[in-house]
Amino acid sequence: MDKFLIKKTKEPPSSGISRGMKQASLHQLGGVVILEDLTSANQQLSNPEISPDQKIYILNKLKNKKPAKEILKSTGIGRTVHRLCRDENPIVSCAANEVYGFWKTHILHLLRRKPIEVESDAETKRGRASAKKMINLALNNSVIAEEIEIHVFIKCKKIMNHTYNRVIRKIHFCFKGNEDQKRRVNEMNSDLKEFVEEMYRDVMKVYAKQ
Repeated sequence: MDKFLIKKTKEPPSSGISRGMKQASLHQLGGVVILEDLTSANQQLSNPEISPDQKIYILNKLKNKKPAKEILKSTGIGRTVHRLCRDENPIVSCAANEVYGFWKTHILHLLRRKPIEVESDAETKRGRASAKKMINLALNNSVIAEEIEIHVFIKCKKIMNHTYNRVIRKIHFCFKGNEDQKRRVNEMNSDLKEFVEEMYRDVMKVYAKQ
C-alpha cells in the first residue's frame, strides 16, 4: 500500500498572552517616546487653523508620555504645550495644564535623583564636608548643596584637587551674587548636573588663559 505524507499546519507558538488580552504597541507605552510623533504633534498644535477638539485629542495622546527635558526642548513641544496652558478655550487649557503638570513632575523626579555616592577616606570626607558647608552658606539648602557637591566631585574624577576647590568657590559666589540662579536651583527648576557642568567650563576657561 502506498503511503501518503499529510502536512499539518503548525500551530503558532504561544506568546504567553491570552486571547482576551492584546499586547501593547510601542506607541501605547508611556516610557517610549517617538521623536517624529512629538514633532508632528508640535506642528499640529502650532497650527492656528486646528480646531479645539483636535487640540484636545492630541493633548490627551501626549498625556502619558514621558519625554526627556532635552527632547521637549529640541522638538519644541514643551514650549507649545506651555503656551496652550493659557489658551482661550478652557477645555484646551485644562488639557494642556494636565500634560504640562505631568511632564514637570516627571522631570523634577529625574532631577532630584542623587548620583551614586562613593566611599571616601577620612581626609577627603572632611574636605567634602567643608565644600558642602560652603555651598550651603550661600544657597541655604543643605539637601541640594550636598547633591551639587556630589556632581562636582564626580566631574573632577573623584579627586579633591585645585579644580575641585575652584569650582566649589565659583558655585558659592555664584549663589551669593545671583539671586535668580539661587531661586531656580532651590525651586528645582534647574538641572543640577548641567549647572555644575557650566561652572566647571568657566573654571577651565580661566585655567586656559593662565
